[in-house]
Amino acid sequence: MIFFWFLLTAGVVVYLQSILFRRHALKGLRYSRKFQKNACVCGEEIELIEQLSNEKWLPVPWLRAESQLSAYLKFRGSDNFAVSSGQHYQNHRSLFSMAPYTKLTRTHRLTPTRRGWYRLNSITMTAGDLLGGMGVSLQVPLQGELLVYPKPADVPVHELPHHSWQGETQVRRFIVPDPFVVAGARAYQPGDSYRQVNWKATARTGALQVHQYDYTANRSLMIYLNVEDGEGMWRSVTNEAVIELGIEWAAGAALAVIGEGMEVGFTANMAVEGELDSVREQPRSGHEQLYRLNELMAKLKLERSEPFVSLLGRESAIGYNGIDALIISAYWNDELEREAELLRRHGNAVTVWQLPSAKELTAASSDRGLGA
Repeated sequence: MIFFWFLLTAGVVVYLQSILFRRHALKGLRYSRKFQKNACVCGEEIELIEQLSNEKWLPVPWLRAESQLSAYLKFRGSDNFAVSSGQHYQNHRSLFSMAPYTKLTRTHRLTPTRRGWYRLNSITMTAGDLLGGMGVSLQVPLQGELLVYPKPADVPVHELPHHSWQGETQVRRFIVPDPFVVAGARAYQPGDSYRQVNWKATARTGALQVHQYDYTANRSLMIYLNVEDGEGMWRSVTNEAVIELGIEWAAGAALAVIGEGMEVGFTANMAVEGELDSVREQPRSGHEQLYRLNELMAKLKLERSEPFVSLLGRESAIGYNGIDALIISAYWNDELEREAELLRRHGNAVTVWQLPSAKELTAASSDRGLGA
């Protein structure tokens, strides 16, 4: 009889505590998750910070926080969370147990393995009773995001395009005459403006003389990136690693040019996340421009927004004159060469960097692995 009443009492206690925790376990809980910073370079280790507070008198025997993240965010191992990863996404699960009126902070270290725009959308919290019975769930929206910039490739700066001013003599395109720096006088030539006339030198020599200006730096580079990984590509990229390498080359060229105090712009037949038109940024100088280009490259979608030959044709129609053009493409054909020649005829210097094929890229990676 005593055993019967013991079982009955135990059953009532279990039932009452299950109702209590089912109704109140998730009340008074505050959860937040954020990245240590809003932007980083691909391959740089950063932190994901979780904070959870229990602002009520009732403890939380167990709490599971689950979310879906990109598989390109690689976590270090830990005892208090688990990660199950697929090809593109991974499930991230954290486990908590909290006393009344307590606050917990956990820091997870992760390394982005691919450039991109990663957002924290929501998390599902599930809590249960003292016996680990069936829990109740609540979905919490999150606002954090992380921009992962492409890792700039170490590009050959000496191969960046330069302009030819006189015959076969090649001079760097950023050398242009500055009307505020007068170096002397020279004889008048057809086409010189009369505002350039040096009257003192004219009176001294008895022949019309004009100001001879010195030269200052004012170079402008436009980078053109082709998302097409081969001729005949329609929209989707097959060899993503090849195009990702192209983005790294573009980032490296932009970094090198801006480091020299020059202007750089960028366009590609790709759109950024949330848009449909091809990305395009006018040439500018300074670190703000570098941040802007890094942001655009981080958000690029690996989908073709238009044929690359059409993009080059539109650029030729703009009528650029005296710029340097760097074209990065996985292939080259007669159509593209014709558009590049039109840019040259307008007085622009054009250089083409052709990306390696997927097979060559794989072979190079294997060789590096063997060398290591």
